[in-house]
Amino acid sequence: MNFNPQEYAANRLDLIPFSGIRKVFDAVSALEAQGKDVVHWQIGRPDFDTPSHIKEAAKTSLDRGDVHYAPSTGIPILRKGIAERTEIDTGVSVDPDTQVIVMAGANEGILVSMLALINPGDEVIIADPNWHHYKSCVSIAGGVPVEVETKEEHGFNLRSEDIKNKINSNTKMICLTSPGNPTGCVIPEEELQKIASLAIENNLLVISDEIYSRIYFGETSVAPSIFSQPGMSERTVIINGFSKFFSMDGWRLGWTIASPEMSRHLLKIRQYTTVCVNTFIQHGAATAISEDQAPMEEMKEAFSLRRNIIVDGLKSIKGVSLALPTGAFYAFPNVKAFGSNSSDVADYLLNEHAIATIDGGVFGKAGEGYLRIAYSCSSEECEKGVERLKIALENI
Repeated sequence: MNFNPQEYAANRLDLIPFSGIRKVFDAVSALEAQGKDVVHWQIGRPDFDTPSHIKEAAKTSLDRGDVHYAPSTGIPILRKGIAERTEIDTGVSVDPDTQVIVMAGANEGILVSMLALINPGDEVIIADPNWHHYKSCVSIAGGVPVEVETKEEHGFNLRSEDIKNKINSNTKMICLTSPGNPTGCVIPEEELQKIASLAIENNLLVISDEIYSRIYFGETSVAPSIFSQPGMSERTVIINGFSKFFSMDGWRLGWTIASPEMSRHLLKIRQYTTVCVNTFIQHGAATAISEDQAPMEEMKEAFSLRRNIIVDGLKSIKGVSLALPTGAFYAFPNVKAFGSNSSDVADYLLNEHAIATIDGGVFGKAGEGYLRIAYSCSSEECEKGVERLKIALENI
């Protein structure tokens, strides 16, 4: 009998696509192999090296012999630093021993949360456009992702009135990402208040992805969090990590914050995933979150400068509109005037002008007609990219 591996794939795989972003990475590599000078607006990670004091702390830990298993929740000094940072950012006191779990990246925190809290058939409300991992992690857990369209004229923010229209007896959770990927938009405090009231009224859980919270260009140093709203700390799971603000994406370190009871649910699943995070890098992360913050603040200032270059450049191109990004390092311009769909525009920019962007349709139906630009490259490359983009779109 012939063996067909396809027949043995779990049915859930039919609900989980391969990453559309990774396809662009492969295409960029092929162009660069041909000697093309590509503008790298496709990479959703900082281009900076990890600050030296963080690396030194990890090296010291390694030399000290911190090479064995760590607690599944994370080493105490790191959990303490995460708890203190969360209190600074949200104003809510967090117990490092019962409310913090160190994860192998924020994405593990998302998957663990879904597996621990979502039953088959439970509906999870997610903004559209969105970072596609949320939909896939919900599907892996047997849940049903319910996308809520967000609009450019509303700053691509998930609004309480739109959420309310999607709530039914199967709804269990709302996912918030603010600042958001792919749009760079931030849900304002007054809208978070309304969403919190809706969650309490309907007895819903909330996952709040705050990985970009400190890359925020508003009046405060950190984006507002629903965790700060009255009654929400007991029903919210914060997802956060070291990849973005600390430029530690290759370290694969994230964390969750939740009530002691909710954290125990997460921990039960977590013990059967990666078990624990590499010990010596946790010591580096403890230094990152608790000691000198100046290098990270300097990186944030660089992102602010790049943002201004991108925003001003996009506004100068006739036919392009833009919801002002106020966090993260993304812009999500409307390019509907330049092609039948945004996939064609993205392909044209890459193949004809060596500008690598991500088709907005990758992030959901509401992303069609837009492009994600990641200004996680140098200011010089941002300037070069804007000039090249203007010529490319004028040619259309």
